[in-house]
Amino acid sequence: MKKTTKVLLGIGGIIVLSYPGIAWVTGMVIESRLQHSEQQALERLPYITVVKREYHRGVYQSTALTTYAFRSPALPGNKAGSAAAALLSSFTITVASNIHHGPFPGWHAPALGVIDSTVTMPAVQQELAAVIGSKPPLQLQTTIDLLGGATSDLTSPAFSLRLSDGSQLAWGGLTGSFYATRDQTRVSGRLSAPRISFQGPHGSFELTAAGYSGSEQQAFGALYLGTGTFTIERVDGSGPRPGSDFSLQRISINTTSKADGDFFDMRVDMGADAAKVAAVQLTNVMYSESFEHVHGPTLVSMVQAIRTAQAQSIGDPAQLQAGIQSAFRRYGPDLLSRNPVLDIHQVSFTMPEGSFLLSARISAPGLSPADLQWPAAIMALRTHAEVTADLKVDNGLLQRLLAMGGSNPKVAAQLTSFEQQGYLTAGPAAVSTHLEFSAGRVTLNGHPFPPAAPVN
Repeated sequence: MKKTTKVLLGIGGIIVLSYPGIAWVTGMVIESRLQHSEQQALERLPYITVVKREYHRGVYQSTALTTYAFRSPALPGNKAGSAAAALLSSFTITVASNIHHGPFPGWHAPALGVIDSTVTMPAVQQELAAVIGSKPPLQLQTTIDLLGGATSDLTSPAFSLRLSDGSQLAWGGLTGSFYATRDQTRVSGRLSAPRISFQGPHGSFELTAAGYSGSEQQAFGALYLGTGTFTIERVDGSGPRPGSDFSLQRISINTTSKADGDFFDMRVDMGADAAKVAAVQLTNVMYSESFEHVHGPTLVSMVQAIRTAQAQSIGDPAQLQAGIQSAFRRYGPDLLSRNPVLDIHQVSFTMPEGSFLLSARISAPGLSPADLQWPAAIMALRTHAEVTADLKVDNGLLQRLLAMGGSNPKVAAQLTSFEQQGYLTAGPAAVSTHLEFSAGRVTLNGHPFPPAAPVN
């Protein structure tokens, strides 16, 4: 036998003999990773608790069965006769997982492990079984790579369900994929839901082609900053009363956030190509704003204090409210004293009669934590607040808005008076104004508002 062949056979023999030990070790590592990930998730979601956990670790495969329950401080946990509390306390989710250990889980591609999970909801499982059969409401397959990163693919089956009152509920299914690094400092994912609809005796609702994609990175120890896009092709609905129908087309919500040292900026752009509510039809609907120069460590401390209050106040709404107020009182002044800015870039829409456009910028530079102690905070905010805003309304749309408000002649006369005093600029196509608030004083188009009283 050639020397090379002997070496290869020797290496193969070592691998075969050591494989059970390697698989056992990877099983221990996977169990530790799962416990750590679950702990992190529960810290962020204090309204979810583990009520039962079973974990059986074998050499090549392990099984896990975990049941989670929901709890809410908004509902008294022990109040007899509370239907909402009873429903919430009885609603649980059970996750059953088969965990294949590496280094070749299930004798497939090299990986630390592959986890096949099913998610069921015992409270409604019997009803769901009537429409989806033996399929679980949600299935996940998670691959943990050799470096510890994890990719999860999820699917949910489509179904159609007729309720006891004759209503019809249709769900078009769900697909998605998510990735997280070993330490969960970077996460990304996508979701797609083709359709959900409801038709009942008191109204109907349909949503089509909803999707999400995003990628974020951990910052300041608890926040995730990055980009995200949520889209819906169409939303239609109607209520029991005439004229209560509505429709939205091609909705999009885009978020972008990034850190700069201890501060971060976050921008949100929301829009719809068209919107119709009863007889009101809008196009090019847009709302765009950004929070700028927000102190990340202070915001994280405030969020953690709120989560602690949520975890400690289950079943006691008064305690929750007190805890949230305490968190704002403790960290709010420090947050505001670091000069955050709210910039409303655009609020706009178009109607057949014309367009509406508003923008504004709000800040309060120079505040100190001492300025924001109650009740001096009101005067401090009034003194330090800086606001600028620009408004433009096409003439035809202004007349339509006045007509929708009842064509009150007093309102029309007041607008004419504002124009004559220079507060409004009436152009050939639109009415506009520029507002500034500084040092406790308001100006419109550079003129103090309200006007000074005449001297007798």
